[in-house]
Amino acid sequence: MNGLIRRLLLAVGVWLGVATLTFGLMYLVPADPAQTMAGAQADPATVASIRAQLGLDDPMLVQYGRYLGGILHGDFGHSFVTGDAVLPTILSRLPATLLLAFGAMVVYLLLGVSFGIIGGLKPGSAADRVGILIAVGGVSVPTFWLGLVLLYLFAYQTPLLPLGGYGTLWHLILPALTLGIGGAAYYARLLRASLADVMRSDYIRTARAKGLGEAQVVARHALRNAALPVVTLFGLDFAHLLAGAVLTESIFAWPGIGSNAMQAIATLDVPMIMGTVLFAATAIVVVNLLIDLAYGLLDPRLRGA
Repeated sequence: MNGLIRRLLLAVGVWLGVATLTFGLMYLVPADPAQTMAGAQADPATVASIRAQLGLDDPMLVQYGRYLGGILHGDFGHSFVTGDAVLPTILSRLPATLLLAFGAMVVYLLLGVSFGIIGGLKPGSAADRVGILIAVGGVSVPTFWLGLVLLYLFAYQTPLLPLGGYGTLWHLILPALTLGIGGAAYYARLLRASLADVMRSDYIRTARAKGLGEAQVVARHALRNAALPVVTLFGLDFAHLLAGAVLTESIFAWPGIGSNAMQAIATLDVPMIMGTVLFAATAIVVVNLLIDLAYGLLDPRLRGA
């Protein structure tokens, strides 16, 4: 119980630190919010009036307190460009990003975990060599380049799949592969190394000496321990994908959080940028907390830590 409380307090502290840094974005972005709302041709009196309405003339501590109070009440502010509330806008994009995240994770698991297990159990085999080749290629290829190549080959040159957009399973395939291939490469390399190391452990030899079959040894002992670093990577990757895969969503015109962030950056929409960063950070903090709890389930030695 003490460990859980400590993790919760740490998560709250990290979130508060990120919220503070996010508030600092308002002063780091090279744009005057009042001038952005008023327009480039607005006179100084109009800009000053908008600054007063937004509370930008108040002391920084007052603005910071108002910012935190608004966040705790679910108010992330309003877009300077469209006037829409920031949080509902982000949440409206969340289903598309969730769908893309799950699609990419399926590719992670199908390719990365499969080749990782084969390589860890049978290092040096033909399948292991293929897995290493895919892993090296996946790590080396930039995501945006891979997305453009897949678009050219399977949507333009051979029109098997849509060029972009959202709405059907066919629209999901190319962006999911674009995100998933690179991630699968890391999964394959990590799980291969972890599993190969576990298979040389004393407790694996002990389990075999007790007469357990190879399938039971792998499933009940080896994979459970080898999966610990993979669980960490899986959680962090999923949090990153929830935050929005900016380049992939932009390449495929996928209406998720990432493409919305790109539009906000292009127009210097400060509240939307701040809201997206804070939403992403919150997702990462929550998923990290869940990872800590999952560690306790996978490894009983960590439950009291």
